[in-house]
Amino acid sequence: MKLVKLSTIRITVIIALLAVSATASAQEKGEMPEMTPEMQAEMAAWMKLAQPGDHHKHLAPFVGSWKGKVTMWMGPDQAPMVEESVADARWLMGGRFLQWQQTGSFGNMPFEGMAIEGYNNGEERYESVWLDNFGTILLVFSGSCSDDGKHRKMTTKFADVVAGGMVDYRTEYQWIDSDHFTYSAFMNKGDGEFRNLRIEYERQ
Repeated sequence: MKLVKLSTIRITVIIALLAVSATASAQEKGEMPEMTPEMQAEMAAWMKLAQPGDHHKHLAPFVGSWKGKVTMWMGPDQAPMVEESVADARWLMGGRFLQWQQTGSFGNMPFEGMAIEGYNNGEERYESVWLDNFGTILLVFSGSCSDDGKHRKMTTKFADVVAGGMVDYRTEYQWIDSDHFTYSAFMNKGDGEFRNLRIEYERQ
């Protein structure tokens, strides 16, 4: 994944030029400068991409407070651990991003996690960032959703700094009804995939 994309550079340059021009114009005439047709077209395209669309509507049902039954497996042959958690989801940035706050405990250790989810109109994919107090890893996911919005799949990978190699990690959201959905996570360290997490959510 490129750290700086050409489109980002272009829009940044345009905004910077507009800011400089606007400042000079304000000092001289108190008016905003006129944009060229090319600048107007590009700004219009970016404004269109900035608007929430149908894919953001697929995220809307998740807004609210949830209680979760958490089942976790540390390995494919390990017995599951069962805990409970609570989660709250709310809109950010005018319905463009969904923020999750999750709290609970695992093995008598307090757990706190946060996610930011959204749909990237320009690259036509769902994206998510996850972080929690059980590590210093920032997980960045991308994926797709079924046409009806009820089944979303996301994937990422990260380095296994203890055992070495890379870990493939994927998640699935399965919408059941207006008050229930499940979240499952699957891990593959190179020797086969196994489910390591399942959360059954109920709206509160």
